[in-house]
Amino acid sequence: MANDELLYEVSDRVATVTLNRPDALNALTQSMLDEFDRIWDQVDQDDEVRVVVVTGAGRGFCSGIDLKQTNMADQKRRRPSFDYANQWIARLQRVTTPTIAAVNGAAVGGGLGLALGCDIRIASDRARFSAIFANIGMPVLDGVGGMLPRTVGLSKALELIFTADIIDAAEAQRIGLVSYTVPHDELMDRSLELARKIAAGPPMALAMSKHVVYNSLGRGYVDHLVYQNLAIVANATYASHDIAEGGQAFRERRKPEFRGLMADDGGVAPQ
Repeated sequence: MANDELLYEVSDRVATVTLNRPDALNALTQSMLDEFDRIWDQVDQDDEVRVVVVTGAGRGFCSGIDLKQTNMADQKRRRPSFDYANQWIARLQRVTTPTIAAVNGAAVGGGLGLALGCDIRIASDRARFSAIFANIGMPVLDGVGGMLPRTVGLSKALELIFTADIIDAAEAQRIGLVSYTVPHDELMDRSLELARKIAAGPPMALAMSKHVVYNSLGRGYVDHLVYQNLAIVANATYASHDIAEGGQAFRERRKPEFRGLMADDGGVAPQ
């Protein structure tokens, strides 16, 4: 990959994306945001990638947008973009494969948004989290205002946003911001272990499950059923072989070998 600020590798059907500006606590540049777009497009086109793990190099996960390269006070002088579906966190959430944030250090501001944009979060015991925007005189940004209340509840989210407090990994797990806190040296092993477990599952069914869950947020039960039934039909249309394999493996008391979307199926999961 041309941009060495983001590293990308695939092994055992798991893609690992590493933010690679350790001297800047992996602060995000515009070129990194552009590269994220290319990576997510690549992931969505690669049937060999079934899970994505996002992490940071060095002692930080991501410290948000690099303020040395971006003057927030000058943003009002630029023409605003209303292409919200392609905002960088929104694009991450449209990735059809499951995503895991392996939070190895500080995840603040946009870095917190990046972690929240992933489906699952695992934290090193050295990780720290903050919705730090108020400290630079800004309202909540990078999707944090929408995702944090859904993750930790309204009152706690507003407290974190209003105070810009930094919380440690143990507190992040206590309030449900992360699923697990693990010793720092075990972070990638544990994250990849979970990723490989998910990667062994039926790819189309998991992609459709993700579609159902995200699109059902904030909707009533009956509206949820629309997405559930769409998932059933799409899965039967594009991955009937995996449904058959699941049943056969159960009868034979063995682990199923799911193949995912076949080359002649001609489609992908809805976004």
